[in-house]
Amino acid sequence: MLAIVLCTTAVLGLAACAPNDPVLSPSATPSESASEAEATSPPPPQPVAETVDITCTTLISDQAIYDWGSGNFALDGESTPAGGLACRWINLTSQETLDVAVSIPTDANLSAAREAAATAGTAAPALGDAYFRSANDVGFVDVFSGGYWLTMQSTWFFETNDALPLVEAATAALPPLD
Repeated sequence: MLAIVLCTTAVLGLAACAPNDPVLSPSATPSESASEAEATSPPPPQPVAETVDITCTTLISDQAIYDWGSGNFALDGESTPAGGLACRWINLTSQETLDVAVSIPTDANLSAAREAAATAGTAAPALGDAYFRSANDVGFVDVFSGGYWLTMQSTWFFETNDALPLVEAATAALPPLD
């Protein structure tokens, strides 16, 4: 369920989640058959440069979640979609969620993700190289840090600063890339 939510809300730009994304996979013209398209199209780009080797509770510690969510959030799920990490915390009272995902995209996909985030949201310099937007009472944050693409979404993000403690915790936990 977590992977479906993250994919449908475009939290992760991984090819496994978005096979029809023109940035992440080639598309055939409607007149081409599938076999013709495979023969003439270049292979799809690799969406992830390497695996994210971190857990949800390392990415955002239990203490950081406790401090941010008034002690009322619990880890509800962790998954590892194609080269990334997806985490969901749930508010034990309201059942509202906090979704966090991190990946290490290729340079081309990182640039495309940054451009899409800049187009959809507004710069959030308090969060670093980041963008914030909201839709349907959900706040979305895209952060680009040291080759990582970190995304967060929650109904608890009314503005940029609502995500600040979590972004700081997550970016501090990301191991440096070589």
